Amino acid sequence: MKSNNKKILIEAPRGNGNEAEFFIQSNSPNTVACYAHVHNAIELLYIKEGSYNVSIDGCEYEVFGGDLILFCSNSIHYVTAQSRPVNEYYVIKIPPLFLLEFSRQKVKAEYIMRFALNRDGQKNIWKKDELRNSNILLILNQLIAEYEEQKYASEVAIRLKIMELLLTILRESDNCTALMSDQVAESIYNAMLCAKSNYAEDLDERKLAQSIGMSYSYFTRSFKRVAGMTFRKYLNITRIHAAEQQLCTSEDSITEIATKCGYNSSSYFINVFRSITGKTPYQMRQQLKIKEVE
Repeated sequence: MKSNNKKILIEAPRGNGNEAEFFIQSNSPNTVACYAHVHNAIELLYIKEGSYNVSIDGCEYEVFGGDLILFCSNSIHYVTAQSRPVNEYYVIKIPPLFLLEFSRQKVKAEYIMRFALNRDGQKNIWKKDELRNSNILLILNQLIAEYEEQKYASEVAIRLKIMELLLTILRESDNCTALMSDQVAESIYNAMLCAKSNYAEDLDERKLAQSIGMSYSYFTRSFKRVAGMTFRKYLNITRIHAAEQQLCTSEDSITEIATKCGYNSSSYFINVFRSITGKTPYQMRQQLKIKEVE
């Protein structure tokens, strides 16, 4: 394989940005199915035939026909077809607004958060044998039938089936009980949005807790329960994730990127970056350059 100078793509939705998308993609042997990119949508790939190498935030997986892959919102991912003669997969992209329309206003945060962050222990791959006789596979097959047969009002049926698929994944996850009360889930979600929007600033955790009407101690406990990590770690991951994108979408130096991502010390930035990704910023910049098969 040889690398070229293409950058990570910040992918825009194909439609108006509010609707889920469902389509099929075919690839020749040993080709890039999709270049490294990020987007706000939750994305599911269901391998119809063939085999692929999949990367999710730097973790590599090998998947085959019948396997299901989940890309959480804003994860950096790319897919490469292997050497089999026929390689095809179905793509389901679900923007956050699609979920909001189906859920009560007060609990929207909890549903979105389950797909918005790669938490420790987050399940990203369902193998074929694992899906056999499962409700997930049943709904996938129904969804595919609606897509291929194009019966009357098929677009409505597809929309409903996509939501049913997400619901089934939620219910079959290891932790399917409510994370916390509706009001607290909304508050923690707002704190996460604040971190994503203001990661370059010196965020004061105590002031943030006060701004959302929570005591500092209750905020720290609640945040860890939702995100599976402390707010400080979440902020660092958010910053490093932004740095990963900037490393591959700009020519800025490591020091410049560190500053833009909220770090006053480039050496501290490098240490945090390595602790989260296992690589230095330079190594990540080289790895995430788009590769194409010779």
